[in-house]
Amino acid sequence: MKTTLTKEALSELLLAVSDAMIESKEKLGELDSVIGDGDLGVTVFLGFNAVKKSVNEGNYGDIQGLLQGCGMAFAENAASTFGAVMSTMFLRAGRVVKGKTKIEVADAASMLQAAVEGVQQRGKAKQGDKTLLDALIPASQALTEAASMGLSLPECMNAALNEAKIGAETAIMLKSRAGRSEWMGDRTIGVRDAGAEAMVILLETTTNFISK
Repeated sequence: MKTTLTKEALSELLLAVSDAMIESKEKLGELDSVIGDGDLGVTVFLGFNAVKKSVNEGNYGDIQGLLQGCGMAFAENAASTFGAVMSTMFLRAGRVVKGKTKIEVADAASMLQAAVEGVQQRGKAKQGDKTLLDALIPASQALTEAASMGLSLPECMNAALNEAKIGAETAIMLKSRAGRSEWMGDRTIGVRDAGAEAMVILLETTTNFISK
């Protein structure tokens, strides 16, 4: 069980998340093909392989550099809407931990909140639009609330994961109001959002890693 994350531990976490996302590329691609453009699987494969290379070969001096390097690598190797989103999340989270040598509970909450705000500013979407924000926003709110209660990092991440899962499930019955799937209107109701599912996988892998 990890109560904080050093740069070395964060590197291990990023590799674990990358592997989990790459393993899910077929599933995510299939989901995306229903109401999206079907390229999410390829984006995930290219982007997270670039993240792995960045972690293994980047030789970053601190946590911020590590996260920013991963964000830039994702953007450069997986140019797409999801690629831009992931890059933004990495870069915004990195800003929060500038000068820090370890990530504590409050830092984790601030990082996720900054990542969410970055995605909102970039894509102009909001909760309820049937996007990955339907998983991310509840997760961020739960993480912030749990951190304010003095819970441990594993407890906080579990709270965030549970809310992300609920958000992703709730989004199934929503109509898409953002992105390329918006034009499909009512046909998007009853379909799982690939982006929200990707965020659940990311958070689940993170939670499992921290809880060991």
